[in-house]
Amino acid sequence: MNGMNRLTASVALLSCCLFSSIFFFGCGGSTTALVDGYRLERFNENGKYYVIAPENDLSGGGVFEGTVETLGWNQEWILARVTRLARSDTNGWYALDLKAHHIIGPIPDSELKTNVAWSKIDCHASQQVFSGK
Repeated sequence: MNGMNRLTASVALLSCCLFSSIFFFGCGGSTTALVDGYRLERFNENGKYYVIAPENDLSGGGVFEGTVETLGWNQEWILARVTRLARSDTNGWYALDLKAHHIIGPIPDSELKTNVAWSKIDCHASQQVFSGK
């Protein structure tokens, strides 16, 4: 292979890698670990936060199919106040059961306060969680 063909092949390979990393992992996002491999991801292009599954959930809205405004967690649950991506979906509180990998919601505020498991979880703004404050 001559020098020009190597250069062309190198550029093609680099372009392919760059495209796949943008396509599969978002543009300039960074993450903070939560629990059980789940993580809070902030996308730099829109400044929004999403909860991403351990198996690298590639859906645009993450686990809750929406942006996460507030969240909290323990070893059994992740609670999140979510603005859903689809306008026809209901915004509000959602709970992810970490053992069953099942999402419940939307949940009324009153139920968050009376549910024994959920009422003990401290929730904070996504920005605070992300920055570690």
